[in-house]
Amino acid sequence: MRIRNKLIVLVCIIVSWFATCDLPTQPGPMPKKIIDTKFEPGLNVFGVLRADDIPGSSFIHVEKAVTTEEMYEGVDIFITDAWIQLTDSLTGFESVFISSPDTTEEGYYFNNGFNPQPGHHYLLEILSGDFPALRGETTIPVKPALVPQSLSATDKTVQFELQLTSDTYQYNIYLFFDEYYLEKQISNESEGVRCIRFDFSNGTEQPTGLRIIGYDRNLAVYLNSSPSFIPQTFHEIVNTVENGYGCFGSLAVTEIPL
Repeated sequence: MRIRNKLIVLVCIIVSWFATCDLPTQPGPMPKKIIDTKFEPGLNVFGVLRADDIPGSSFIHVEKAVTTEEMYEGVDIFITDAWIQLTDSLTGFESVFISSPDTTEEGYYFNNGFNPQPGHHYLLEILSGDFPALRGETTIPVKPALVPQSLSATDKTVQFELQLTSDTYQYNIYLFFDEYYLEKQISNESEGVRCIRFDFSNGTEQPTGLRIIGYDRNLAVYLNSSPSFIPQTFHEIVNTVENGYGCFGSLAVTEIPL
């Protein structure tokens, strides 16, 4: 049984400028047995807490999980009347997210004053109708940082040392020019230092800035999972929440002008 999920498409649309959705290029081992999972009605969520110093940029998107069969029957999936609360476990402060009144953002919930803090642990609770109460948790990664005095640039290279932290499971690094950007993706499971180097040869155009995004474990796992061969569906085992489906995670952003 596979679960309907338009969110894998939304992931690629919303965060395509700082994340990738890669398909495997080589076949893996054949399964030794068929795993038959039972569909349980529930909520389907994609929530991202963004530590980017822009209040209100975090969002929670909520749908009703449906079977593949229901997907083709045109069942209304968007949930617009959910009660959504985030609790900062370090301070006890509670924040309520409200459904967007914009009809182009159906199923999205925001809190315009919410500004998550790096290193803080947040608990998510979503209630809607008779569905089980969906819960999730994430710890905001420490904001990416360069080793002091390590940044150097020439007319053909930009190089620096990135300070790795154990709470960040993936870094996406972007070197911006006026008309395009270069990208590097780094998996991480420890602390230490990683040397990052961009080489380019584009005539007279010079880079304008760096953007470094650090993902928590939940988002790193979800964004790098392989979607199934059925469009807009995913394997139900790729799940980072309780009593429902989908992902609740966080990221931290550092901008460095050049």
